[in-house]
Amino acid sequence: MTTDSIDERRKALEEDFFRRQNEEALKRLQEREEEKPRLSPITGEPMEQLTIMGVVVDRCPTSKGIWLDNGELDELLKAHEGEMPGEKGEGILRNFLNTLSGK
Repeated sequence: MTTDSIDERRKALEEDFFRRQNEEALKRLQEREEEKPRLSPITGEPMEQLTIMGVVVDRCPTSKGIWLDNGELDELLKAHEGEMPGEKGEGILRNFLNTLSGK
């Protein structure tokens, strides 16, 4: 195999991984939309849902507080490791904050 074909294969695998992650997140989001909205523990108002790196999280629209369900932090960390091979942990907070701020 040439370097180009290896790079193409790696890229295809990464794209497939994130496509599946996004499909699963959309499915969870649809299931959550059928549920009663979660209320912010700070303001008591309904929270909005965001998809970050394929993981659906809850955010208070007023306080901007973020709440993760059991296992969602692990999913974010795994998604980050899959996105940035060889750079485990580096930049995950920056990526997370950029996603939240819409950058």
